[in-house]
Amino acid sequence: MLGDKATQARLGAYLMSAFLSACALSPLGNAPTYDRAAVEAPEPAPDARTAAPTVAARTAPEIESTTSVAPDLWRLIGKELETRRAIAHSIDLPLGHFHNSTKFVNQAAANAGPFLFHIHEALSRHKLPVEILLVPIIESAYNPAATSPGGAAGLWQFIPATGKRFGLHQSRWYDGRRDVVASTAAAIRYFELLRDRFDGDWALVFAAYNAGERTVENAIARNRRLGRPTDFWSLNLPRGTRAFVPKILALAEIVAHPATYGVTLARIPATPHFTSVDVGSGLDLNRVIAWSGMVGAEFARLNAAFHKRFTVDGAPTTVLVPYGRRAAVESKLAGLPTSARQRIAPETLARSGAQTPVHVVTAGDNLWVLARRYGTSVKALAAANGIAHNATLRLGQRLHVPGSSAASTVAATASTAASTPTHYEVRHGDSLWIIARRFKIPLTDLKRWNELPEGRSLQPGQRLVVAQDG
Repeated sequence: MLGDKATQARLGAYLMSAFLSACALSPLGNAPTYDRAAVEAPEPAPDARTAAPTVAARTAPEIESTTSVAPDLWRLIGKELETRRAIAHSIDLPLGHFHNSTKFVNQAAANAGPFLFHIHEALSRHKLPVEILLVPIIESAYNPAATSPGGAAGLWQFIPATGKRFGLHQSRWYDGRRDVVASTAAAIRYFELLRDRFDGDWALVFAAYNAGERTVENAIARNRRLGRPTDFWSLNLPRGTRAFVPKILALAEIVAHPATYGVTLARIPATPHFTSVDVGSGLDLNRVIAWSGMVGAEFARLNAAFHKRFTVDGAPTTVLVPYGRRAAVESKLAGLPTSARQRIAPETLARSGAQTPVHVVTAGDNLWVLARRYGTSVKALAAANGIAHNATLRLGQRLHVPGSSAASTVAATASTAASTPTHYEVRHGDSLWIIARRFKIPLTDLKRWNELPEGRSLQPGQRLVVAQDG
């Protein structure tokens, strides 16, 4: 349930505008300066009656009672697509563009759960067509950690150059292309630029998003020289781009009429899923996991931008937490002693940011083979890329090859910083008594450090603080 009447009124107005937003697609001027706070739903004041636990901590009746009130977001989007579409072109056999299988569409639509409300609201606010939120289905299946063989990353699959062009920070510590909020803001700026550049022809806009604006402009110029039409369907474009726009049209038809095609779109409540907290630099993000009641997998999904669970100077330090939990995290941050933060020396950060050789994985490669080839160790190679020493490599994966001790120094520093306090991830069969004995700590301390009420059961995957500073 929402925490106050003002928030209810705001969401009511937003949901009403959802039906009308597609009809107001007038061009905008230059995109405003990005303000992260402006693109997130306000969080109600902390109240014991409204503070929402994470999904993992809720019982099935609680989930039903909270989601049954809010409209289904995919259904709202489907109604918008029934009313008006940005591209007036019909498509035959929509599922044929997805191998006549509903599995991919169903799964990608479900993956959108944590992100769909934020993206839909942002598009509505910028008066952009709702079809844009179908792009991550095709690009990444709504997986913010997705990386292509060509090096594109995140929900919107920005290549490094495009990410840099739109101001997304990229380093060994953090990749803004995987930041849901920052990358969505960048995608919106890009679509606004393309809309203005191609005079609101959305078939050309989507083609340019996929292939690059120069590719589309060159194809248009070629057709003009030959006296041919210059609409999308008449252009000689790369094969992938010729398939990309019809896939957008196919998804629009499927989402508008899912039952017709045997598709079952996951029910996603039209309510905020997350909010942001600036936690500052030098912080072990395992603390945020514990304070917010998340499990590691949930944190990683919301915060895929962080290569390591640690924040540093010079990189963004804003994390996403479940909606309703910001106040709890901010309260813990306010009481955190300065000694609990680990500062990494500027010269170490500078060395870590230096360019290093990059190896593109080919058939037969593994970390042991590459370590021998480049005269380094498996441990250093794994640390430089934020992967396990026994990780399976993917064809086309790009690996940084540490050319000096900088990568090892930074990784070791981060590892030391992230080891205080020590955390433990709950496994099946664990109890507080078992964990307290394993780590030789008093049961009362374990409960106090983790603010565990009497009678609350542990959840597999839950992270517990098992040692404290000082």
